[in-house]
Amino acid sequence: MMQLIMKECKLSLRLEKFEALLRSVEDDHWQRYEILTQYNNWLLGFRGEESVMFHLDLASNEDYRIYHDIRLQLGKYFFQIDILLICPRFILVNEVKNRSKDWHFAKLLNQVTVDGKRTKNPILQAKVQSIKLKRWLAEHHFTDIPILYLFVNSNEKSKIHIDYNHKYSRSVCNSEQLLEKIEQIENEYKTELLEEKELRKLNRLILAKNNPDNPDLLQHFKLTSDDLMTGVRCQKTQCCSSQMRYHAGTWTCPVCKMKSKIAHHQKILDYFLLIKPSITNAEARRLLQIKSRKIIHQLLATMNLPRTGKFKGRVYHQPTTK
Repeated sequence: MMQLIMKECKLSLRLEKFEALLRSVEDDHWQRYEILTQYNNWLLGFRGEESVMFHLDLASNEDYRIYHDIRLQLGKYFFQIDILLICPRFILVNEVKNRSKDWHFAKLLNQVTVDGKRTKNPILQAKVQSIKLKRWLAEHHFTDIPILYLFVNSNEKSKIHIDYNHKYSRSVCNSEQLLEKIEQIENEYKTELLEEKELRKLNRLILAKNNPDNPDLLQHFKLTSDDLMTGVRCQKTQCCSSQMRYHAGTWTCPVCKMKSKIAHHQKILDYFLLIKPSITNAEARRLLQIKSRKIIHQLLATMNLPRTGKFKGRVYHQPTTK
């Protein structure tokens, strides 16, 4: 029996929204470069976490419960954990960074530099998250289990330089050393403190209380719906996002002649991500640039969306994700 992935590694809602926004703004839009820059930074972080999850997948201990990207509420605020590992003997908080430059950890004031520039100390970030998790668990009546933390460097191109006898030297490793680091922790923490029943209860609690970040990217980039393209665009690069034409049940690109019956699906799903989680026939007509109410009704029907209301009052809703 292998370890249990309780929350798998997949694109966050934030990254899904970024991709929807990039599909929806013109190539020459004044904010496109900034959108793309921030998207690439978030995607780089995700790829690092994906790499660490790959290494954890090699672990053979069936006691591990592994969670990717957990966000929990403590008081008025939320805290986020990149990768959480739970077993009967301890809990491990992993703060993952994916940077190509070398890390330098100095003993003096716990200062950290990357490429000669001061940056936040990821070890202290992991420590703070572990403290918050301990308080959160106490609020839910889980106590007396050690909560440890690690900064995991996921980028093979970067090296870690840490001062001799640095007090946090045990709390940092490269991703390829992660399993070895966990084995060291196992040798130190051998007493089982959580029974299987408690582990299942904790698993249900974490998954139920997980609250994914749901940013409003239009507000973040000072955009409105008027900044977003309408109509269904061909996604082939050589077509320069030319607008597809709908006729007799089929979308056709006037440039590459590609045909599709479901080309509008992505446009509707992007609308749910960027504008609001529901759409009316009138709103879909404006979005898809089709005047016929009947055609829009047929197009939306092909998506099997949840819906409420009847006739002109019908509203189509964003599908729920498991």
